[in-house]
Parts: sequence; C-alpha cells; structure tokens
Amino acid sequence: MSYRREVIDALNHKQTPLTPWAFEITKGFEKAYKEKYPCEDVERDLDSHIMFGRYKKMEFQKENLYKDVFGVQWQLGQDGGDIGIPINTIVSDETVDSYKFPAIDEPLLEKGLQDMREDTERFRMFRMTYSLYERAWSLMGMQELLINMAMDEPCAMRLMERVFTYEMQLLDRVLDEEFEGVYFGDDWGSQTGLIMGPACWRKYIKPFMKELFAKVKSKGKYVLLHCCGNIEELFPELIEIGLDCYNTVQPEIYNLEKIKREYGKDLTFWGAISNQQFLPNSSPKEVYEKSIETIRILGKGGGYLFSPTHALTPDIPPENVRAMKKAAQDAQW
Repeated sequence: MSYRREVIDALNHKQTPLTPWAFEITKGFEKAYKEKYPCEDVERDLDSHIMFGRYKKMEFQKENLYKDVFGVQWQLGQDGGDIGIPINTIVSDETVDSYKFPAIDEPLLEKGLQDMREDTERFRMFRMTYSLYERAWSLMGMQELLINMAMDEPCAMRLMERVFTYEMQLLDRVLDEEFEGVYFGDDWGSQTGLIMGPACWRKYIKPFMKELFAKVKSKGKYVLLHCCGNIEELFPELIEIGLDCYNTVQPEIYNLEKIKREYGKDLTFWGAISNQQFLPNSSPKEVYEKSIETIRILGKGGGYLFSPTHALTPDIPPENVRAMKKAAQDAQW
C-alpha cells in the first residue's frame, strides 16, 4: 500500500495495517539529525507519509531576520524555530483599505506546485501558511487586531474580508492542480482556550473559514487545519463546516480518549506526541512506549496521523524521533 493511500484511508476512518506518520522539521533539527544519521533528506529518511507544497518567501535581511511576501519582517528566536515574531506593522486602522496586497509570486508558487507534481508516493498538501486570523494579526499586530475585534467591528471585519479575498484568489490559482489536500495554518488557541473567545471567532473567523473549506471540498480535496492551543469547544462547528483533519493535538491540553470517543468518527487527529516537554526531555525507550500507547488510543479504527505536535526543533534528540518511527512501524493492527 502506498503512503498516499494509507493517509487517504486514515482520513476516511479506515483501519490500515500501519498508522500513517509524518515528521516536519526545522533547519536546526535537520542539521543535528544529519550529523548523527547521515542522509540526503531527513523527512524521507524518517519515511514521512505527507509532503507540503509550500508558498512561503523568506527574504533574509540579515541573520535571523527575514521579510515575507507581505512586507512583514520576522525575527527568529534562539529556540531553533523557523517562524519567528513580527517586528513591524504593515496595516493600521487608517490603512485597512489602502494597503496593497501582494500579487501572487508565480515563480515561488510554481516551485511548490512542481514539488507536489514530482512526488509520486506521499500525500500532497498545499500549505496555506498564516491563513486568516494569523495573516490579519501579522499585518496589524495581535493586540491591535484583538482590540478592533472588540471595539471597532468595521475595521476588524474589513481586514478579515481582504485577507479572505486574497486567500480565495490563491486557492483559485492552485486547486485545479493534482494534489490531495489543503493545509490551513491558523492558531486560535492558548493552552486554556480561545484567544479571541467563541463569540468573536464565530463573527470574524468561522464564516470565512466555512467558505475557504467549501472551495477546497468542491474540488474533491481534503481540508486539514493546524491550530495550536485548546479549541475543543469548536470541534462540533469545525466538523459542521467541513474539516477533515485537525492538527495539532497537544496532549498537555486534550484528553486523548475523550476526543477520540466524542469526535473520532468525524475528525481525523494529527499529532499528540508533545514537542513542548516530552520529546526534548525523554529517553528513546520512554518515547517508544508513549508512541505505542498514543497510536493504540487515536489510531484504532483509522482517523489518526501519528506525529509530533509541531515541527521538530534542535533541542529534540534525533534518537527520540527514530524511536517514534520504530514505534509506528511496530504498532500493527
């Protein structure tokens, strides 16, 4: 059975002999892994069942500082992550209408599409990085956007509408290509609940995500969402608007047995091995045992993509990740 078929079966809640798995890596982890286990491609060496067609520009201004296609400057931290935090503000209350969204960077987009065309084995996802709320706050600033959500509805709604229009245009450009799913990244949660609260989520985010999801589904593709934090209260509504797969399942937050029991017939879960404390600080034996346990909980009956909760950072020992792979290979149904 191909990796692609195994992921599709998992998304369709079919039990496969092996639970499919995936590893996303940072440049720092890639370097550490290759030093210990020499190889050409770390994700391939770990047999990741998924791949991303990326549309992301990182134009470095200096070391650890880059600019994206929207003009936002991102300062990388010392944790080895590949995202960083914005250090400039592109859109203000006064420029919500006048800010000019960038044209689609065709050479950059073509590279991501070509990568998907050439992958004959894995489940291919087009990655919509910083999809809606995250794109809006990266342009305006998180504090300013949240204040406007609470106190200036026309301003906040207008920015969301403009981001949504841009995202729909990008989907129009890519959805006729041959790939299996679209991966939306949009963090709405803290570890205790929604950042903006459920009322604001339903007003400013849900209607637009519903249309984005519907556009993807109209082309016969799967909808996958990455959202950090505790968003369990939204699971019924996300199922209602067409979500197929939720990433990332943080075990510090979620009761795995509960979410599998209550939502596992409708949602595929992706993640559940914690980068936050567990993977950096555990032994390979502990990682192997926790991985087997997690696969037994979430993988029963399909509906699970086994993986770390986030991209692997250089503080995670490569041998722990190899222990995860070994567990995935051993945990047959």
